[in-house]
Amino acid sequence: MALGQGRTAPLSIEGFRLGRGVVVDRASLDVECLGPVWRLNDPGNSRRVIDWRRFAEVRDDVAGATADYIESLIRTHSPSHASTAYKTLVRALTIPSFRAAVTTPGATIGFQPFEEMRSNLRWTTTYQHHYRKWYLWCAKRERPGFDPEVADLLREVTVGNEPKGRAVLSLDPEEGPLTDLEVASLAGMLRAADELGTLTADESLALWLSLALGTNPLNMVLLREEDYLQVVDDRTGGIAHSLRVPRIKKRHAKWRTEFKTRKLNPEIGARLASLIARNRERWREAGWPNADFAKPIFQRENPNRGVANSGLREYAMHLESSEIRALVAGAVEKLAVISPRTGAPLQVSPRRLRYTFITRFIGEGGSLIAAAEAADHTDTQTVLTYTNLRGDMVKRLDEAIALEMAPRAMAFLGMVVRTEGEAVRGEAEAASRVYHHARDRGAIEPVGTCGSFAFCGLTAPTACYECVRFQPWLDGPHEEVLRSYVQRRADMQERGVDEGQVRTLDRTILAVAAVVLKVGEIRRGDAT
Repeated sequence: MALGQGRTAPLSIEGFRLGRGVVVDRASLDVECLGPVWRLNDPGNSRRVIDWRRFAEVRDDVAGATADYIESLIRTHSPSHASTAYKTLVRALTIPSFRAAVTTPGATIGFQPFEEMRSNLRWTTTYQHHYRKWYLWCAKRERPGFDPEVADLLREVTVGNEPKGRAVLSLDPEEGPLTDLEVASLAGMLRAADELGTLTADESLALWLSLALGTNPLNMVLLREEDYLQVVDDRTGGIAHSLRVPRIKKRHAKWRTEFKTRKLNPEIGARLASLIARNRERWREAGWPNADFAKPIFQRENPNRGVANSGLREYAMHLESSEIRALVAGAVEKLAVISPRTGAPLQVSPRRLRYTFITRFIGEGGSLIAAAEAADHTDTQTVLTYTNLRGDMVKRLDEAIALEMAPRAMAFLGMVVRTEGEAVRGEAEAASRVYHHARDRGAIEPVGTCGSFAFCGLTAPTACYECVRFQPWLDGPHEEVLRSYVQRRADMQERGVDEGQVRTLDRTILAVAAVVLKVGEIRRGDAT
């Protein structure tokens, strides 16, 4: 029977489910509509289904019309769109007037259910749109229970769109973008964890990509080994890393149709290359058939059986969106980052890091067009919200304020040592010492020891105070270092230096302040 044609007699609730056969979705993949559960082809969520058992109490004619509508969405829209449309109608069964209309033989579904829906704040405009589209589709095809006059009323109603950027504009401390200090704290703890090996390679890379690129979980789900690009400079031997990120905002019928190439810094690029090498080794050891499964960057331990037996077999080794979110959340939980803003553990999700990425991109002078492109949006409307945000720079950061904020900022990750001899690599003396240049006195004085056995190439001691391998000496001139950085920051502000550049000193100042506090704590303990 052709889609949308009326039936001469209503089918039983079981009959309309079992008698549909196979439907081809917009990605040209088969969806088996042979029973009460229709499994959709979604690489980001293998559990995305249309479960008609939740609609069992609805009378046959309305249920049949609804099944025809959902079938049409499967053919023409994304799996998530069809799934949300169905969930909207299942949820509508909680509205008394709707339940009565769809379960009573011969009853007409009036305008009242929609009125009740609009008056309840829990029913977002997204739900209202889905409900209206369903009703108009069924009414146009003159399906029993759907009134053309009600359809006319629904057409006249202005539903509108969800207010964009609530969490962003309110700077919500749990859902909105992270402040600069929170980002610095998170990145500092992440670098320390990479040094110490406290995160898995998957956790580290998922968090780094969320921070650096503002990726959605589905972007990372779709990533494959072939998307990593590496160019070696024959003259210098340097490596340029980049990543082809699959685009998901373009409404393509098939996944991995269009890509956006993003440059990676050497730190993230090296970690990505290392993870791919580890995955290749695991692949060889497991002996999986190379021709059957694609090789994802974020790889599961074993093939997903449900996916392997579906039209999405090539995605059987890919993690799913929920698993990517769990990787990011698990990494942040392990890092135990404390928000300098709230004093509580930092709450982080890929969505929040995406808000942060766009906010910082625009805050650092990026145009709306460039921000939309970087965020993979089709136009600038979605990112327009971020232009009204003010910078979160601490306007005044003197020694007293720094000492007050330091315990919450977690900027210092190293360990104070009493003497140079106690430090790791302390025996290396000059080769491992970190020096401070006291410009006002024209002196260069040691402040601690670098415990790393590799050359990092970062500016000392600015970067050192934030490094997990730094070991400041108990008798080092740390208070003088603190005063010098506070003064440098004030001088930059007075000269009108860009706020973004001024903010780069804040984390260092808080790290030095933390060392000053730690030294004072040790000395007080020695005195008792």
